[in-house]
Amino acid sequence: MSHTLVSVKGMNVHFDKPVLKDIFLTVKKGEFVSIVGKSGVGKSTLLHVLAGIHKGDGSLRTPSKVGFAFQNHSLFPWMTVNENLSFGLDEYQDNEVQEWVKLLELEGKENHYPMQLSGGQQQRVALGRALATNPALLLLDEPFSSLDTHTRQRMQEWMMDFIQKIDTTTVLVTHDVEEAILLSDRVLVMKDGTLEKEFVVPFARPRNADIRYSEPFQKLKKEIFASY
Repeated sequence: MSHTLVSVKGMNVHFDKPVLKDIFLTVKKGEFVSIVGKSGVGKSTLLHVLAGIHKGDGSLRTPSKVGFAFQNHSLFPWMTVNENLSFGLDEYQDNEVQEWVKLLELEGKENHYPMQLSGGQQQRVALGRALATNPALLLLDEPFSSLDTHTRQRMQEWMMDFIQKIDTTTVLVTHDVEEAILLSDRVLVMKDGTLEKEFVVPFARPRNADIRYSEPFQKLKKEIFASY
């Protein structure tokens, strides 16, 4: 994490009313940063600004290659796992796609269609598709929110291990503070369109999922909630 990959300075976004106000954000190469806060405070809008979907007034610097995984996995239902993973590649390379299938723990599902997969498997395909083009920055917008509690926890644990295997800077938007702490290096709290507070996550990597039951973890979780 030697240099700044994302830089946002004085960013403002207006729709019918101000949505983002005077946003300052830096993300270093290799960092995993989560943005939490109540509904409607502008978290997803900020992610869309980083992706180039929304424009605003202010200074913005992001890498040219950005991957985006949405809350709804948005897989193509008529495409197999292999075909979804290869979508967006300049040309199909079977070896590369099969490496992603293995990394995503989807061996044996290569020729399955989305409707034949579980919710967690579908979300892994969506993450793999966002990463297959080798983006410098991965943006995640509530990627596990549609999953049941058990599957969501399993996906969080899978993601915690997965991010150790890839060298991609990540920004996650989530309502789940526990998820943010478990996955992140820093957690940023957004209130009324502004990034109000930052919490550095003190737990070293690699992390064990059981850390979520520890006293330091629960103390940090309470502090973050108290800042809402």
